Amino acid sequence: MTKKHSFSTTYTRLSIFISVLFTSFTIPALASEPSPLVKVAKIKAWGMGDIRIINCEVSVPFLTAFSSESDAKLTYIQPKGSEVKQGDLIAEQQNYYYLKQLNRLEQELAVSSAELKFNTKEFIRLSSLDNMISATMLETFSLKREQSKGKQQQVMSEIDELQHRIDRLRFYAPKNGTVVNTYSEPGEYLTQGKKVLSFLSNNEKEINCKVPVAEFTVDKQAVFSLLNDNKDQLDVKRINPVIDDTSQFVNVYLHSADTEILQLLGQRLKVKMSSANTRLTRLPVDGLNLANAGDFVWVVDQKGKVAKVGVKLISNQSDYFLVESSLKAGDRVITLGKAGLTINQQVVVSLEKEAS
Repeated sequence: MTKKHSFSTTYTRLSIFISVLFTSFTIPALASEPSPLVKVAKIKAWGMGDIRIINCEVSVPFLTAFSSESDAKLTYIQPKGSEVKQGDLIAEQQNYYYLKQLNRLEQELAVSSAELKFNTKEFIRLSSLDNMISATMLETFSLKREQSKGKQQQVMSEIDELQHRIDRLRFYAPKNGTVVNTYSEPGEYLTQGKKVLSFLSNNEKEINCKVPVAEFTVDKQAVFSLLNDNKDQLDVKRINPVIDDTSQFVNVYLHSADTEILQLLGQRLKVKMSSANTRLTRLPVDGLNLANAGDFVWVVDQKGKVAKVGVKLISNQSDYFLVESSLKAGDRVITLGKAGLTINQQVVVSLEKEAS
């Protein structure tokens, strides 16, 4: 019994000794565990605002229609798709019968002018005879003078109208542009009001962009330019105040005040839309952490403490990400050594570099 008790006491003491010995070695080891080494890069400012790439197409508010103003045969017309210069003849109607009519009216005008001259001269001569001519005869010549004057004015008006019709038998390009559609053929007899062709002026083309209403402020603060072409800024020409109730897109019409839009009508384009946003920064590619709960970065303050900051990815470039967040230019984000980090953990920065 005594031996058994003695063995138990000895075993217990031995266990305590081993435990104390283990603790004495373990505690110093834990206390001396160094802070993890990390590499960081500084955030850079983004001064170009919030950039979105939107889909657009070349359009035109309306085409210029050319219609026949007289009943005449069509003798010439430029084919559909013809590119023409300002002043080029694009269509013509026969003028033979109108020129004959004009000649007859000019002869009639000569006769009425001669009659007016004679009746005026006779009226003046008879008026000078005082009481030697009857009042009835004087009134008769006065009436003839007014009638010949009215006839002359009528013929002159008919000539002016006919000359206008003759001038409109030829259709000229008002500006550099394209014959978009033709509605008649050479040899066809056109009646007054018949549509001949439709014309597109190069400087009337515009770019129609469908912008999500949530991404565009109607106060026209956004800046637009063609993708891969920052030389010419596109100006907002007008904004359709009615949006599509299904897609929630607003139609924004753009144009270039300095240059013609050379792209074809209906051609699709990519347009860059920039709007002011002070929460945008350039983040190094290695600094972004993707997560289902939301993307984030690890930020190191001047004392070496780690903070977790959520970011919203806007676009990715070749050597950096454009993100929206509370980050400021100069903030340091961890690019290497991110595994196992926790909030408020102390780290040691081994290398710091500027972001791209």
